[in-house]
Amino acid sequence: VYGCLFNMNRGKPHNFDVIADSWPDFRVIICKQKAQRSLDREGDFNIYNIYSKDKESVDINHLDAVKELCIFHNVRGETEGIVYLLLIAECNIVPLTADHAELVNSNWKYGRNAMSYNSVKNYITNFPSWCVLDKSGKPVSWILMYQHGAMGLLYTVPEHRRKGYAKLLISIMAKHLLEQGYPVYCFVDEGNEASYRLFTSMGFRHKPDYHTVWFQINEKL
Repeated sequence: VYGCLFNMNRGKPHNFDVIADSWPDFRVIICKQKAQRSLDREGDFNIYNIYSKDKESVDINHLDAVKELCIFHNVRGETEGIVYLLLIAECNIVPLTADHAELVNSNWKYGRNAMSYNSVKNYITNFPSWCVLDKSGKPVSWILMYQHGAMGLLYTVPEHRRKGYAKLLISIMAKHLLEQGYPVYCFVDEGNEASYRLFTSMGFRHKPDYHTVWFQINEKL
């Protein structure tokens, strides 16, 4: 019901009548088709969307009564499908700021020193980045872009893992980069199977004929 009303209020094409038991203090809202047998699935099935503040009024067990009513009137009635409702957890997604550089640097495998801090601050200041903020406004998951254009430094603090934040940030970053005309690619450490599976599950493909190596030569001992 919320989705139907949301689209209607934004001028999207629809074929709904909206009925409320009272207004503005409603308890039940029904969205029903204006015309049946229109040339789409919704018209063909004459779908009703029902919202009730009384949870028991729309209990799925009422299907048994509906089936009995169909039998009484000698019409066919069958359950086409029962589905789960899945939501993205509410989260605040914003670009990183220079104030977050120390946090990002302290959790970067190749960071944790003054030079890497300067690099991270440069990435945040001059290139696209995104993060998920917790209720206190602290980043709990983030993704940045290197100077050479690759997505990287993807990290989620341990207590916020397995919430889908990494996939969400990769999707947002990839969409942003594509809209800006950037190539979309990343590097994953050999042996980092978790990151490899994550990116390949989202459509990234491994180029086996290409390897990138960072080789560091220190000053003489």
